[in-house]
Amino acid sequence: MNGVGVGFFNRDMLRSIKERWHEGGIGVIYVRFRLGNALSEAALQLWESREQRLFWRQRLEWDYFFLFDRQHKDEPIDKVIEKALERLYVSLRKSWAAGGKENAEECETELSMGVSTAYPPATGRSSESVVYRMMLDAMEQSAYHHPLDREHKESGTNSRLDKASFGQLAAASQTSHLHDVAGLYGRSVRIGTLAVPFPIFPARAKVSEVAYLFDTNAKAQGVVIVDQGRPIGILMKEKLHQMLAGQFGQPLYWNKPVVRIMNDQPLIVDEQLTVEHVSQLAMARDFSQLYDVVLITKDGKMAGAASIRSILECMTTLRTEAARTANPLTGLPGNEEIQLELRRRIAQAEPFAVIYADLDYFKWYNDCFGFGMGDNLIRYLGELLRGELDQLGGSADFIGHIGGDDFIAVTKASIAESLCKALIARFDHGIKAFYGGAEISTVEDRHGNLIEREGVTLSLSLMLWDGEVPLTTEEIPRLAAKLKKQAKALKGSVCVIDQISGMHHGEERK
Repeated sequence: MNGVGVGFFNRDMLRSIKERWHEGGIGVIYVRFRLGNALSEAALQLWESREQRLFWRQRLEWDYFFLFDRQHKDEPIDKVIEKALERLYVSLRKSWAAGGKENAEECETELSMGVSTAYPPATGRSSESVVYRMMLDAMEQSAYHHPLDREHKESGTNSRLDKASFGQLAAASQTSHLHDVAGLYGRSVRIGTLAVPFPIFPARAKVSEVAYLFDTNAKAQGVVIVDQGRPIGILMKEKLHQMLAGQFGQPLYWNKPVVRIMNDQPLIVDEQLTVEHVSQLAMARDFSQLYDVVLITKDGKMAGAASIRSILECMTTLRTEAARTANPLTGLPGNEEIQLELRRRIAQAEPFAVIYADLDYFKWYNDCFGFGMGDNLIRYLGELLRGELDQLGGSADFIGHIGGDDFIAVTKASIAESLCKALIARFDHGIKAFYGGAEISTVEDRHGNLIEREGVTLSLSLMLWDGEVPLTTEEIPRLAAKLKKQAKALKGSVCVIDQISGMHHGEERK
């Protein structure tokens, strides 16, 4: 394991990942000890020293991330991390057994593990976002699946990890592009909900005053420097201790104003920003500031701070909740999340657009090409929506899977028409690959009648709301059903548009 790197989301780490994942992806094993345990740490160090495919590791308090690669002739990456996880299990069990039965049971209770994999991103996605989602996936798996098989514990067997248990972990990590991102497009949580009190010092305070706080309060991890209530900098305990530990540290800094050594470019965000947005900003910081708390303001004044750990845990909770209600075929938010999103948008009273998308002659396609290909076609439509929104939309856009071949997208009104045109063009071009080279000239409608069509087409119902006309979530499906009927009466892939207003005028075909 010589040359294994350390550090989280810095340039070297991303470069190492990019150099490796073209050989068949990379994998991560996430390990968390809820309590510090010397036996567990010793076993972990012994295990990692023997892992040949381990190329990066990182520890954040009691959270550990281990990144693995594969070589050209190796097994698939999921098998590589499966076997590495089995070896870790064996190492931990042996260490705990040496510490006594009671200690072993306590250690197992305080352990969580998760795994995930990642591959080179498709067009339009950054490497950083793919890796970030992989990390969150592994943390999410640890919340659901405990890798220590209960039957093994009771029988005293400690030779192998339970296959079914690991299979759940590995299968959950083998998610498509849609599964990677779907969980983050559900409920929006404001960062202000994570704000907690944080020690504050005025700009005139001396370094010695801050040092005294850290010496007398073990839980204090940093302080915020404010000027008239507005945050202007931050000083973390670790950095201060590093500065004072040198031979001339104390005489050089002890009586100096804290503003001389503080970080004067902390991440400061308004309480109304979403946790997802803030997590992206936090992970984009320089490595030296990556674990600094995020400062949260209200009307420009200090409102509190959020740790990176609390942000990641909140993101994991959001993903877990979204996964609970997600459509199992695509991983996209289901009807519960769709209703929440529509209510949230209406409450904001700002213009938005709703796009309903469904496939024409999908039953015919299922009957001719089989349900497996039908499922692939549904996934393709979901990926198409996500891809076009990535290209033309913004981070606040939403995609949901109503069921079957019906999808919904919520986006800015200003880009909705151009988005629909792009969707139709991309769909009509890509659908040809789903016919296996066959030339299609006729299809069956729902009544079994043969009609002249060149195959499956796409119907889009676009509704534009100005943010002013009274609107409820129940009215949107009714209007969409009317537009859908109009669209399906037309030949080819089409978009029918309506301005949501008291008179409901302005319908047109694009």
